Amino acid sequence: MKSLERLPNLTRYESIGINQLFNVADGHAHQPQTTTQQQIIRKLPELFDYTELSKQSDLEEEFRYLFYSLAGQYSAVRLSRTLFCYSASLSTDLIATFLASRDLSVTLLHPCFDNLATILQRRRVKLMPVHEEDLRLERLEDTFAGLTTDAVFVTLPNNPTGFEMSRDEWERLVYLCKKHEKILIVDCTFRFFSRNPSWDQYELLENSKVSYLMVEDTGKTWPTQDLKCSILAMSEDLAEDVLELHNDILLNVSPFILKLLIEYLKDTKREGLETAIWDPIDRNRIKLRETIHSSSGLLVNNPDSTISVEWLRIQSGNIRSVDLVDRLHGVGLGVLPGDHFYWGAKEQGERFIRIALARNPQMFAQACTLLKSALPRIHQA
Repeated sequence: MKSLERLPNLTRYESIGINQLFNVADGHAHQPQTTTQQQIIRKLPELFDYTELSKQSDLEEEFRYLFYSLAGQYSAVRLSRTLFCYSASLSTDLIATFLASRDLSVTLLHPCFDNLATILQRRRVKLMPVHEEDLRLERLEDTFAGLTTDAVFVTLPNNPTGFEMSRDEWERLVYLCKKHEKILIVDCTFRFFSRNPSWDQYELLENSKVSYLMVEDTGKTWPTQDLKCSILAMSEDLAEDVLELHNDILLNVSPFILKLLIEYLKDTKREGLETAIWDPIDRNRIKLRETIHSSSGLLVNNPDSTISVEWLRIQSGNIRSVDLVDRLHGVGLGVLPGDHFYWGAKEQGERFIRIALARNPQMFAQACTLLKSALPRIHQA
């Protein structure tokens, strides 16, 4: 198999994937609307009219209350140090701009979605990697003993691997950031896919007095055609500077988007996470695992993952992920290569691909059939 040059970033691969016959590349929420969510869509004109007569602050307060309550983050419900952005990427860029303004360096989780690294690097923030295994409880002390950067940036749960930290590990992480005077930055954009018991992380952050920035988002969770809202929450010592940066680029998130998301949050509270979110993801995960179990060439890398993507290892040592992805594009199947997730050493990701699960189960089953038929031909090429 002839090796191809890598494209610059994962978003370029996603832009190719969305134009394939079967797009399982981007991790956005494209699962079908539930019956009750369809009822929300039928009310769009009514929601639009409602927002024209609503105060922005009232919508923001209701959205914040519903979002954090659903997440079990009750200490954040009334937190005034929260900023609203149109996307998690915009929240991340605000963080990067803030870090650059103070000439602060960052230790960033490795692997993670590569735009976290590229956004930081574009703002000339110096990066160092930290691996998931180094965040386990028994290794955290040694990890922090060797840190030379000013901040620690983790994604929990982690895209693409599904890695999570236990409550004990969270508590130790916060303690060590405070002890070593590190800013803690957490991307929680996949939080609603975690099956671990929820607990109040913001209570821990506020009580510890650690310097922190927390990114939340709706775009990976609810199928709202990329109408979404990200929340950037921060500790008191960072709030004023970050607020000024936010003021430079954004007055407010659309009130119509906030009202739409409020309806989805209310629906999820009534119906439950399993019905509103998890069901099609779980069905597609089972289908994909059945498919690759009966085929040769791919292995599930983290059987315990519950997030809306699957991280697969390529068994053959002769096939790079970018080459496999290109061949799959050739048969109409869009997936992501693993290379760029390892932003600090792309060769470490050459034996992985990522498949998105937030899709219509009927379409996804067809994609799995195509994958099953294509793999043997690709390995023989």
